[in-house]
Amino acid sequence: MKINKLGSYYQHVAASVQALATGRSLWQAEAAALLPRLQQNYKRSESDELLSTLSDAQRLHNIVVAGVENNADFKAAVDKLPITGWKDFTAPDVEIGLYKSLAAKLYNTKPGVGDMAEIDLQDGSRVMGPMIINHCLRDKVPFVITFTEPDFQRTLFNHTSAEGAEALGRDYLLMVKDITTSIAARSGMSDRPPVPLTNDNPKIFAKLQETHKKKFSTGELFYTLTRIPTRKDAEIDNIPYDDYIKLFFEMCDQPWDQVSKAQSALIKEFNVASKVRITNDDGTDVSMSLVDHDGSHFTFCNSLIAKNVPGSEIFSAPRLDSLNGKVVAKGRFYQGGLIENLTMEFEQGKLVRYHAEKGQNYFENAIGVDEGARYVGELGIGTNPHLKQHVTNGLLVEKIGGSFHLALGRPYSYTEYGGETVKVNNGGKSQLHWDVTTMLHGKNGCIYLDERKVMDNGQWLDPQYDVLNRGWEALPKKDRPLYWKNYFDKPKQP
Repeated sequence: MKINKLGSYYQHVAASVQALATGRSLWQAEAAALLPRLQQNYKRSESDELLSTLSDAQRLHNIVVAGVENNADFKAAVDKLPITGWKDFTAPDVEIGLYKSLAAKLYNTKPGVGDMAEIDLQDGSRVMGPMIINHCLRDKVPFVITFTEPDFQRTLFNHTSAEGAEALGRDYLLMVKDITTSIAARSGMSDRPPVPLTNDNPKIFAKLQETHKKKFSTGELFYTLTRIPTRKDAEIDNIPYDDYIKLFFEMCDQPWDQVSKAQSALIKEFNVASKVRITNDDGTDVSMSLVDHDGSHFTFCNSLIAKNVPGSEIFSAPRLDSLNGKVVAKGRFYQGGLIENLTMEFEQGKLVRYHAEKGQNYFENAIGVDEGARYVGELGIGTNPHLKQHVTNGLLVEKIGGSFHLALGRPYSYTEYGGETVKVNNGGKSQLHWDVTTMLHGKNGCIYLDERKVMDNGQWLDPQYDVLNRGWEALPKKDRPLYWKNYFDKPKQP
């Protein structure tokens, strides 16, 4: 595979590198050294080298697009960054089979149907990235790569102009204009403090992305996403890092067929209930309506691992003006900074009082983005049976078995999910969509549908939902894969 065979966008990138290599700039030497690699014919066994070349090319191309190729301050700042592209990306040390399984779950394209994939890779994906690329090469599915490097991108925004930020946004739209699917292998919280931003250029860039990003929430663009925990995640959640990584991969490997069947039955109960009430011992007591003003019923989505890996949850939306009561969400949350132990009070749908024991300013910044951020756009119930404790990782926390989350701000606008017609849009309008998860497991947490208790202490009461409570343990040993056959015979940790 040659770079110029990857499509017109990479021909555009190669032209930028060629111009740098033959012109006069602070990056001439780097570009000249890259040119032979751009002309190389890469085998599937060389996908790691291919990714390294594309990463270096993306950096140089973005420098040209932003117009900072002769900015000495920018060059000096980049030279100090700890990560210099794909070659410095890392990955947790786990069995290769676990990576293969996760890569297969993330891979969402089909050969012969005209798919084109955007693959978003971040530090932590060093092992899995080449696997995903090889799936594309095997199936002859064209792709573009976004290498997410927050420190480099912030440094670039800090040194370019508003016009440069706009040019970067337009170039991104050019890159993704033909994609039909998105595959993202991102990481959790960075182990390093972020490069401070010094201007509003990221907002200019994000504004140009809005139309494209909306395709994710409408279902127009299919995506799969994972977020690999970092050592910082483990530190914040006070879990040994090796244990955290083990937990993450085990969460990805649950009895999904049985979970899907149980969730389908559970959704039928939620879809005919008019009212949901949720309580716990921390002081949570909140109610909401599942019937809209026109009499139509909000309906729940059966979310397994088609979009998020690991899953799982069921989710919909409450009527926008129907939330009343208090939510006491213990734990740590990240929204621009760490927020701890959050209390929210709602009246007729609107957040009217709130308090955070730590990070109140970050919470206020989040809900201050617009008026719609004080309303709830999503009610979700976490159902992954293997996670029973609060964590900060945004992808994992909403999946906790025996938890619920309310998303402040924008609802989803799917009309179809997993082949089923759904209604999940309650009309809320906001730039924000932020899930705040509240524990029910271990908190005497209860869920009532039309005053009928269906969950007690974070456990579903109906035996048909036992797999949502206990996962593989709910299946006979003979029906479990080898890894899980004797897993639950081990002594419980104190």
